[in-house]
Amino acid sequence: MKSKFNAFFSSIVLLAFLFVSCDKKDDETPDNNNQSSTENLNFSDSYGVLAAVKSISYQTAGGFTIPVEVNTAVAVFVPSPGATTFSSAGNVTINGSSLKKYQNNSYIYDNLLSPLSFNEVKWDVSGEGDVPTISKTVNRGFPAFSSYASIPETFSLASGLSVPLGSSISNADSVVVVVAGSKDAKVKIVRAGAANATFSAAELSNLGTGATGMISITPYNFTIETISGRKYYFVNESNYTKMNVNITQ
Repeated sequence: MKSKFNAFFSSIVLLAFLFVSCDKKDDETPDNNNQSSTENLNFSDSYGVLAAVKSISYQTAGGFTIPVEVNTAVAVFVPSPGATTFSSAGNVTINGSSLKKYQNNSYIYDNLLSPLSFNEVKWDVSGEGDVPTISKTVNRGFPAFSSYASIPETFSLASGLSVPLGSSISNADSVVVVVAGSKDAKVKIVRAGAANATFSAAELSNLGTGATGMISITPYNFTIETISGRKYYFVNESNYTKMNVNITQ
């Protein structure tokens, strides 16, 4: 169940930032340790984003901790760059498996009983209206985060939080870090290569306390393709989420 939650959480995080946070200017002044920036998340200059999402959770059984991978995918198309409504694109598939079209015209692969394999990432869109036919194989591979054990299992709101990244992130353009508590969630977007994602005590003050917190690390990369004169982003992203983090005052 946690693996399924992580996969859908990744999709929701991605959708939330594709065309909204890309316009924010809050974090555009980097420093040496916390290079926060939305520079690489400026997807609002395109007609759509198609993202393959790999969600990795760690489960312990028989004294052994093993990674469990759940794959999903999400795609959105807009009638014009910067638009806040999505367009229907006909049938959208990844590696031959169809994504479900939701009422707002977003597409998400939610058939987790038939898991996706990401030995390759091949997108096909039948096209509809102004959305052209698309066929694209993405060859960049997936980003990775090698220091899951370094994600804190407990932290104090009064002390703030620094999530170590640095060389633990590979094959990524940027990283989305989410910290959630019982009452609120905070998001930080940092460039790949940033040593840490740092949240101040003031930023976390309304998070809420308790042992139901969550810290999520999501590195991603993207490829740009112009199809029928329209710009599209193809994203590969990997999500690593630690649940049941204890947050104290």
